[in-house]
Amino acid sequence: MTMLDRFDDGARRAIVRAGLLARESGRDRLDDETLLVALSTSAHVAARLGVPAGAVRAACPGAATGRDRELLATLGIDLDEVRDRLPARIDDPARWRLHRALALPLRVRLSGPGVSLVLTEAARKAVEVALNLRGYGTPVTEDGLLRGVLADHRTPSGRALTRLRIDLPRLSTTVFARRPAS
Repeated sequence: MTMLDRFDDGARRAIVRAGLLARESGRDRLDDETLLVALSTSAHVAARLGVPAGAVRAACPGAATGRDRELLATLGIDLDEVRDRLPARIDDPARWRLHRALALPLRVRLSGPGVSLVLTEAARKAVEVALNLRGYGTPVTEDGLLRGVLADHRTPSGRALTRLRIDLPRLSTTVFARRPAS
């Protein structure tokens, strides 16, 4: 069992989206800003934040934003359409693993088809907070991942949310108040 098995479908897809964004940008690390950008593409999280995903993407200058996608779009190629035609979808969460290195317990890695990314300290903490705040036997949700991102406002993702003029204490109170049933 990997760490990703403890996430529900929405949270798993957010992690995979973040991994794909990092991969499309040629990165070897998954940071908390990229995780926030991936989370913001969910209608549920965007409603929580009160800003559209494009605004979150613009506020996260350090995030992997899929430059390959933008370059392909200038050529008239839609990356999502190409992925839909592939027989085995690379964004299928069942093909991805989130795991801790046995020899290096503070190193968490996201692995998927053709990619292996080390989570930065801030992204690792966000995932660990999400895992630790869930009720016993309940999976991590998108809200849980958002809780993890909001746990430390000093991170790049916290600064990005501040640039968006999101009231972080109020958002934290709202998101932390809705804990999953244990």
